[in-house]
Amino acid sequence: MRDEAIEQWTVRLRETAPGTEEEAARGFVRELYDAARHDLDVEEAQADFEREE
Repeated sequence: MRDEAIEQWTVRLRETAPGTEEEAARGFVRELYDAARHDLDVEEAQADFEREE
């Protein structure tokens, strides 16, 4: 699902900013997705740690 979601958001971004090149938009979406996934992983690890204490 990850690649599918990235493609969907790339299309949406390009519709919002029509002058954006496809590769630039895809790179931005991928970086944003990876950063959000990392943040969620950190939150989950913190919650697991707090439950174990």
